[in-house]
Amino acid sequence: MIVDIDAHISEPLEMFERYLEKPYVLRRPRIVEDTLGLTRILLEGRLYPEPRLRQVPSPHVTGPDRDAVISTQEHDRARGIVGCRGQIGGLHAGAADAHARLLDMDREGIDTQLVLGNLGLAISALPDKDFAVAMSRACNDFYSDFCAANPARLKCMATLPLQDIPASLAEMKRATQELGHAGIVLPTNVNGKNLDDLYFYPLYAMARQLDVPIAVHWGNSTYLRGAGTERFDTHVMTHLVGHPFEQMIALACVVCGGVLELFPGLRFAFLEAGCGWLPYWLQRMQEHYERRAAELPLMKREPREYVIGGGCYFGTEPDEASLPAVLEEIGDDFLLYGSDYPHTDSKFPYSVKYVRERSDLPEVSKAKILGRNAVSYLRLEREEVPGSVSELTPSS
Repeated sequence: MIVDIDAHISEPLEMFERYLEKPYVLRRPRIVEDTLGLTRILLEGRLYPEPRLRQVPSPHVTGPDRDAVISTQEHDRARGIVGCRGQIGGLHAGAADAHARLLDMDREGIDTQLVLGNLGLAISALPDKDFAVAMSRACNDFYSDFCAANPARLKCMATLPLQDIPASLAEMKRATQELGHAGIVLPTNVNGKNLDDLYFYPLYAMARQLDVPIAVHWGNSTYLRGAGTERFDTHVMTHLVGHPFEQMIALACVVCGGVLELFPGLRFAFLEAGCGWLPYWLQRMQEHYERRAAELPLMKREPREYVIGGGCYFGTEPDEASLPAVLEEIGDDFLLYGSDYPHTDSKFPYSVKYVRERSDLPEVSKAKILGRNAVSYLRLEREEVPGSVSELTPSS
């Protein structure tokens, strides 16, 4: 049973002509060529990926990833895949084609995959909140239709127009109760508002009421604020710095800011930053709690108790060398496997293999990381379907 908790969908831009409400269709994202001759997405006067972030592809790949990259390229050439024009974050056909994705999941050995948007991550940074609402609804409708190719194997997380909390509440309910989305995605901050801000309390109350999980995911090149990223002008440096530092801040806000204390039962997954930072960060939070707890009035327990209390899950990198240290710190019940397909830093098509062949992890821990923990996080139960892969359906 393999459950991929962090994969992405590259929204094909032509879909907005169909899914955007009529008053906003003329404002749909479009493909343009910038002054450097690079293809980008134009949305509300801004270019995606952010043009200030220079990207220089590596001329070659060395080390253990080389065979995976070469194999993927040969596989894609054989299928006639030369890139998906008009998308962010993926060159495989499965980035936007559900049936091609299912074939890639078969190749990787994945039973069920949780799908998050790419352009959808940028919605909470759009200046016009009414347009953000329309974009959110369009994306969630498309994600639902995408996953309809095989609802047992493809699950999606709803994107919300977080500039407008009442609209976000309505969209969360619509997406999870009517469209069947598995949960919601939150950025690590919204226009500088941290996740422990009172602004988000109504969102947490509804998520707990509906019993839906929350995926916390920062987005590079999407105009989301990222700690320290304003100091760099390359994709590699903002990606290197933004993802882990933003997740560290998000976890501190959820734990030290009292979110888990005030809203018991919420389930957060902190994604795409690995988990090697967790032992250090836990120890640092513990030290500050011991010495300055008066400044953390909403905390009633030690930080570690919140982290292993069932409300925090953490995405892992398949080849993350520090994973044994994380297991020693928090155990193996809260770690989740994510492929990051179809992004360029994904280990596809060998990400599952990386985990399975590790000699530094107990077999029981591998099984939990590769699937069992995701079942708990998503509230799924396993059913055997004759003649097909294992199917996951929502538990009662």
